Amino acid sequence: MSHQVRMEKMIGRPARDVFQALKEGKLFMNCGGDSGSMQIDFRVGGAYQIQFKNAKKINYGEFLEIIPNKRIAFSWCQSFGPDEKPDTQVIIELFDDGPKTRLVLVHSGFKTKEIADGHERGWNFGADDLNNEIQNGRLRFTRNYKTSVEKLYEACKSPVSFFGLIGDISKGAIDFRVGGKYQVPTKKGEVKGEFFEIIPNKKIKFSWLMGRFGPLNSMVTIVLNQKDGETATLELIHEGLPTSEEQMAHRQGWEFITDKIAEAAGK
Repeated sequence: MSHQVRMEKMIGRPARDVFQALKEGKLFMNCGGDSGSMQIDFRVGGAYQIQFKNAKKINYGEFLEIIPNKRIAFSWCQSFGPDEKPDTQVIIELFDDGPKTRLVLVHSGFKTKEIADGHERGWNFGADDLNNEIQNGRLRFTRNYKTSVEKLYEACKSPVSFFGLIGDISKGAIDFRVGGKYQVPTKKGEVKGEFFEIIPNKKIKFSWLMGRFGPLNSMVTIVLNQKDGETATLELIHEGLPTSEEQMAHRQGWEFITDKIAEAAGK
């Protein structure tokens, strides 16, 4: 007996925009795929490969059917073992609904209900974040760290291990307090803003204004939690990124920074 996942989501963009986002791998990225290592040959018979950040696993498969703005089918490796081959199949269909799109995803061929349920959670979270990205310009992703939430918070508040990865802090200024401002020169101008909320070991929220090559005004929220005795989680939300180019550039930047934070937090 095989098991199946069926998910239906309303996406607040026309089908052509949703299809383009799927073509670029944005659903994969919003499910935790690393944008820098992702490989997509988007054609029938073309292969794809994704490195998942938190799971430390590589997923791969092949595109089986592509109908522009309507349907994408691809194989999917469920077990991730070194000798495994893609053994399940995903079908995504897009249906116009006025200015929106009804996305229907069916993932079939699972050996157990437990594995199917895990994929259902992943696809649902990913589709919600995909909708927020392409409709509202809101990026969200989470990272797990083998450390305490206290060490993770110290790494995030440290000018060296956080803003020092963005630009030259020796020529900038960082006043880490509610109402305090920061300004960091970068290769493309500068990043600056104000701290709106700071809850030690839990939350940091600040505005984000970039030079003429980036968003004029956006907001970053970092939420920290102790997942268990050995693992802390970081959730980063960046709102106010209206274009696909800004979204991708900032996604790659935050991926780099949260990777480096792992080193500072003593992962």
